[in-house]
Amino acid sequence: MNVQPAHIKSDNIEENESVEDPINDIIDYLVRCAKISFKNAQLDKKELRTSDRIRMACDMYNRSPTEFLIQFGKYLAPYHLKYFENSAENGSVEFRECVQRLNQYHSDVSRHKRIRNRRYNALQKFKTETDYFSEKQMMYRNPLLYEQLVGQYLTDEEIWERDRVDIDGVSFLNIVLETVDRNQMRETKNEQMLHEELESDISSAHIQDNVYKPETYKQWGEFEIPDTTPKYKPETRLQSMIPAPERRLLREEFVREMYNSFIEGRDTDIDYHTIDFDENYDDLKQLSQDAEDKYFDSEANDGQTLEEHMTLTEEYGRQSTNGNIDEDPLDKFMNHISNKV
Repeated sequence: MNVQPAHIKSDNIEENESVEDPINDIIDYLVRCAKISFKNAQLDKKELRTSDRIRMACDMYNRSPTEFLIQFGKYLAPYHLKYFENSAENGSVEFRECVQRLNQYHSDVSRHKRIRNRRYNALQKFKTETDYFSEKQMMYRNPLLYEQLVGQYLTDEEIWERDRVDIDGVSFLNIVLETVDRNQMRETKNEQMLHEELESDISSAHIQDNVYKPETYKQWGEFEIPDTTPKYKPETRLQSMIPAPERRLLREEFVREMYNSFIEGRDTDIDYHTIDFDENYDDLKQLSQDAEDKYFDSEANDGQTLEEHMTLTEEYGRQSTNGNIDEDPLDKFMNHISNKV
């Protein structure tokens, strides 16, 4: 049965009639939500109207369901695949192969790995093109962890070098923004310290609750006044410095934690949707993939592994500039099926 575009007039049906077929909802999702492009739309024309896109997608599906999946299958929602699974029994071999491969592509395991890879690639881009992973910006995002692993071991000269502002190279607005960032960092650090203190108190109270204590009685009318005094203390600097190798390991641990926070989706100032659904972060070559897997699968995640996987990624970046990147495996498979069709 041919599919008619939903909510669009047709020569074969009356204006007040509608075709009840799930494919119409699927196409509507692809056009309105996934915001896919149409390869057969000419570049010199204006942006197509939504109704025209829906009509073109319906025509493609009526002409060849396999071609429809080849072009749009990656953008389907996982629950859409059930519709095509039910149609696969009467479809061609190529159509069934497409459905099977798309089921693998949209599986939870594949989706988790794809998102992790995209975030990993975004991390590399942020490292080279922005200051998001500079020491100062990471300090702003997690000041307490920075102070515990890095800050308390810095010399006065290192602190001055880290915090100095080049007056000649920045505008007055940038100086104001720097002050705002530092004030926000102090507030964040105080909140982190209070939260850490609260967790410690809860843990201590839980231990004390399991220890026998004689009962104490209060007279009628007596009540406890809650202590609202902040329990954090002004930061104190260590008088004795630790050896340089230990300082380097602690700094690497801090950087590693900030990388993991980004990849695991814990950075509140990042819009992960724009990363997780961006295909531009899919161009990992095997060299970079091996480096990434080694880093994530390493139980120790030591400094040598961290440095090695960053070096391999930089090598991948140079190769990608020269156009030596393999295409996505699903795209390669779909192109193969398309050639057969």
